[in-house]
Amino acid sequence: MKVLITASYGHIGQVLIPKLHQEGVFIRTVDPNPAHVESLKNLGADEVLVGDFRQDAIIEQEVAGIDKILLILPDNLSGMVSMAERLICAAEKAHVTHFVFSSCLNTVSALLQHWEKYQIEDMLMGSKLNYTILKPSGYMEMHYPSGPDSIFSTGHFVTPITTDQIGNMISLKDIAAATTKVLLSQKEYYFTSLDLCGAENTTMQQQLEQICHATGHPLKVELVPTPHFPDNPHASEQIGRIVAYHSNHPYAGNSFDFEALMGRKPRTLQNYIDDVLANAH
Repeated sequence: MKVLITASYGHIGQVLIPKLHQEGVFIRTVDPNPAHVESLKNLGADEVLVGDFRQDAIIEQEVAGIDKILLILPDNLSGMVSMAERLICAAEKAHVTHFVFSSCLNTVSALLQHWEKYQIEDMLMGSKLNYTILKPSGYMEMHYPSGPDSIFSTGHFVTPITTDQIGNMISLKDIAAATTKVLLSQKEYYFTSLDLCGAENTTMQQQLEQICHATGHPLKVELVPTPHFPDNPHASEQIGRIVAYHSNHPYAGNSFDFEALMGRKPRTLQNYIDDVLANAH
């Protein structure tokens, strides 16, 4: 089986590619940065296309001879809806057997990246492709990375988002496991939309306190202004909407779909914290 993975050097790709490689899947990736080629090969990619995957020439190369596609969108990049429309059309012409889209939990129009993903979901459902839509909540590893200057080491957390709203998070390990199962399947997940959520809905404040309780550091939360990117207005708008929305609305989820798919409960934030602390010694 040959699988195309877009945005392959991102959070999901770096965990997913080794799992698919272990299963003997031929993996084609695409990345705009030539410096990532060796790293992607080391992760298990068999082929790396270098270029902007919004370009028609790259899209044609991507789908040639491919059985399944996993469309992951990169952060803060414009032109995603147009790119996805052309990729879907190319996949139809190439008779791709299964198109899997990594969307996001609870797509809401107030969030730019959600609105883009909603439009792509709509195009997929109206296409001739066998599709599966995966809808993960926030990633533990992305929101709370470990390292020398992280909350795990300092107890200091900087954010433009207020910490009192309910949120849901899932581990990248669980996203990779669920995505692998869907990609390795035959027809059982065609025409489905699956929420990939953790079992806990807690506030950011509670999550930060949980981390600091485990590390022994006193918690210090520093609220900062919303970031602005003068050279990337699309990113500025996207981040601005994220801050405004998540500071004033809950982002809750239910782990029912994940548990039905995987036959187990998702990893908890405490599982992630324990892993970080174990690897630090």
